[in-house]
Parts: sequence; structure tokens; C-alpha cells
Amino acid sequence: MEMIGVGLAIGLAAGISPGPLMVLVITQTLRSGWRAGVLTAAAPLVSDAVVIAGVILVLSALPARALPIMGVIGGGYVIWSGLETWREARIGRMETGAEAGSALQALRRAATINVLSPHPWLTWATAMGPLTLTTWHRSPPAGAALVTGFYVSLIGAKALLAVLIAGGRNRLTDAGYRRSLQAGAILLAVAGLALIADFLPQAL
Repeated sequence: MEMIGVGLAIGLAAGISPGPLMVLVITQTLRSGWRAGVLTAAAPLVSDAVVIAGVILVLSALPARALPIMGVIGGGYVIWSGLETWREARIGRMETGAEAGSALQALRRAATINVLSPHPWLTWATAMGPLTLTTWHRSPPAGAALVTGFYVSLIGAKALLAVLIAGGRNRLTDAGYRRSLQAGAILLAVAGLALIADFLPQAL
């Protein structure tokens, strides 16, 4: 039980941290409702399989510049997502419900951003990875509890945000919806620029 508490604490800290995935949860919820928002929040379940495998098998063999370069590429992709959101905001209209296609597209976009972002890689390379391996070697059930707690709170925090936003979504007019998308687009662009500014000096 101790390790599930540790996992919940680490996951909650990551779940409430502002960043590209948080903004995507908000914008996708506004676009298509709570299902798309919750699916976006669940993106780490898809992307982190790649991250964990990469940390275990690849990252240790890569040069030190690998993560900074990934951060710059990820920042560029986040900015591109912001531009796409801004273009949509110019003509966007409220949808009455979330279609499966749009929800799955939201999940794919969020998973792509999460893979390209260096933050999950850093989390698993520096904190969760070593802690999980150490705990697993001592007690496999405790290791499983740690990882379970981490993802429950990481995804749960963002999923709860999606549900709360969806509750007020029906009160938005088309004009308010477009302004909300524009605000999300700006936040995505700022997050992308922050990633590039943070990692570009290390990548050069």
C-alpha cells in the first residue's frame, strides 16, 4: 500500500502540471465533449509503452544530445498543433456530440505529442524507471502498485478536468467556443516555444 501512495503522489504532480497535454485535454473537450477529453487524457497509456521501452532499451545507448533534440522536435510539433487549432478557431462551430473518429484522432494527436515531448522520457529515465525497477526487484506486487497508482492519478486528474469542462461546454456560444480555441492555440504555441527555448541550447 505504501508504494501505491507513492505512485499516486508522483502521478498527481504530473497530472496537474500545465503543459501541452493539459491544453490538448481542454481543447479536445471543448471540440467534441468529455469522451474526446478523457481519451486525450488517456494518451500516456498508449505513448508511454514506447517511452518505457525506449528508456530501458535505447536511451542509455543514445548520445546526451538525444533528449534535447527530441525536445526541440516536440516543441515544433506542439506549435504546429497550436496553429492547426487557431485555423479551426476561425470557422469553428460547437459540435453536438463527440464522434468516434474525432475522439480517436484526439487520442492519436495527444499520444504523438507525448512521445515527442521529453518530459515523459525524463520522468521514466530519472525517477519512475529506477524506482519501479528497484521496487519490482524487491516485490513485484509493490512495483505493480507503484505503476498503477502513477497512471491512475496522472490520467485521472486530467480526465476529471475534461469532465468538469464538458459540464460547462453546452453553455458556450459559437463565439465563446472560438475564443476558447484561440486561447488554447496560444497556450499550445507558448508551450511549444518554451520546449524549444528549454532544450535548443543543449541540442546545439
